[in-house]
Amino acid sequence: MKILHIIPSLGVGGTEKMLFELCRGLDSSRFSQSVISLKTGGVTADNLMKENIQVTSLNSPDSFWAGVLNSPRLWLELRRIIREVSPDIVHTWLTRANVIGRLAAAGLGRQVISSLRVIEKEKIYHLLVEKLTHRLCDRVTVNCSLLKDFAVGRIGIPESKVEVIFNGVVPIAPLAMSESGAEKSPLVIGAMGRLHKQKGFDILIKAAPKIFSRASAAKILIAGEGPEKKRLQSLIQSMKLNSVELVGLEKSSSFMPKLDIFVLSSRWEGMPNVVMEAMSQGVPVAAASTGGVTDLIEDGQEGLLFSPENSQALADAVVRLMQAPALRQQLSIEAGKKIRKKFSLETMLETYSKLYEHIG
Repeated sequence: MKILHIIPSLGVGGTEKMLFELCRGLDSSRFSQSVISLKTGGVTADNLMKENIQVTSLNSPDSFWAGVLNSPRLWLELRRIIREVSPDIVHTWLTRANVIGRLAAAGLGRQVISSLRVIEKEKIYHLLVEKLTHRLCDRVTVNCSLLKDFAVGRIGIPESKVEVIFNGVVPIAPLAMSESGAEKSPLVIGAMGRLHKQKGFDILIKAAPKIFSRASAAKILIAGEGPEKKRLQSLIQSMKLNSVELVGLEKSSSFMPKLDIFVLSSRWEGMPNVVMEAMSQGVPVAAASTGGVTDLIEDGQEGLLFSPENSQALADAVVRLMQAPALRQQLSIEAGKKIRKKFSLETMLETYSKLYEHIG
């Protein structure tokens, strides 16, 4: 069976990572896969090619209006590629690729799967174009329960057409916890993601004085790059927070072992891979109760939840974890169990395989 994936870009990101794991992990004797990036290549494109996955970049501009003006060319290119590749299924990822991919595949006799990955609260025009074109696809996958509600209630996609497929990670042995965890100094609090308004790193930074005033033996590390970097750095400097540091890009496999607590401060989310990775590596989590976080964590069971955009609630959750080593350990144990039971990479791959075979 031939699968042609279409995605806006192949740089660093949660959707890109899940697409890579899907292409790498599916049985190559059953599925032949290729990927089209509407924009240029990137780290994920390089990684896909190392796995012998064919990647085509259409070099569409990054800026919004230039991208809109480039849409007719993309449509023609995609129709040509779909005819040449002759896939059984065209799988589109994220709104820009969903829309142009659906239009390009229309009338060519291909099954179309589209994937929504985030409960969008910033680009409202995404909802409009999804509403106008979702009838051109056969199935819509989402990565969390709240996103299914959003797709049905806000976009108007029939519930029978929407399937929840959770992101997956490889469960690994949890990090060993020091017996003297209560006295460790300083405790390291970490956050990770694209430095963008969505991720709410400014909320974490504003919570830092509240955290340090109640538990001074701590430092905060924020890993990632993005458009908010200069603003966040200025905020740290203006607040004179010597114990808060932007550490740039890091792999989760090297970043998580440095941490005693992981924080997700996002304003909105889909299914946050970084929380899954922290849980799978035994790092206790305090997270904003948004998007797929509520599928991953029951408050007080696998982690602590707090209200989005509430720096005081964030600080309270972090301080509670800092002051209770036994709680951190218990949450980590339960989080690992949840990941192995419901959010493993193996489960994700098996679910996508069944979907492809069912509609292909």
